[in-house]
Amino acid sequence: MENDWKEIVRKNDKRALAQKKVTKQMSKDELERRIAVFIKNHNMCVLASASKDAVPRATPLPYWADGTTLYLGADVGTKRENIKANPKVSVGIFDPRTSWLSVKGMQITGEATLLTDDDPEFDYATMLRIRELLVGEDIGDFKPRRGRTIMKVEVKKIELLDVALKLEGYDLKYVWEA
Repeated sequence: MENDWKEIVRKNDKRALAQKKVTKQMSKDELERRIAVFIKNHNMCVLASASKDAVPRATPLPYWADGTTLYLGADVGTKRENIKANPKVSVGIFDPRTSWLSVKGMQITGEATLLTDDDPEFDYATMLRIRELLVGEDIGDFKPRRGRTIMKVEVKKIELLDVALKLEGYDLKYVWEA
């Protein structure tokens, strides 16, 4: 007999959760909704980049998003040089682990582009960030600061891991592709 999820949580029964059968298949729309909420509710990630011959570099960075497109600061440094040599990146966004049931995160595979201040999308990305930081405030005739670089990550694939999905009858891993 399968345990009720409340009983699984109450008893901290990892084995029962692992054995809980998948009873529902998540629709693409529901998966996209959950991904969008997760991305929106977070603001830090780990960006992994590598040039052709260098050791990969994982950099914790704040990000902001427009749907599944991520924007990150790209000031001078190894990550920027890596992107110039190899635009393929991996991004990790996750919750802190407080219990076995709290394991939740996503592995993003994408391609990065460096936007300089002469690129029309630079102003758009900057305004997205300003609106996020100054929610509800009048930004008037704000002009984006020049001389900076923004990294745009076009997401190709997202691998979502959420142990708590098992409590809803779903599998704990899902893959979304653009």
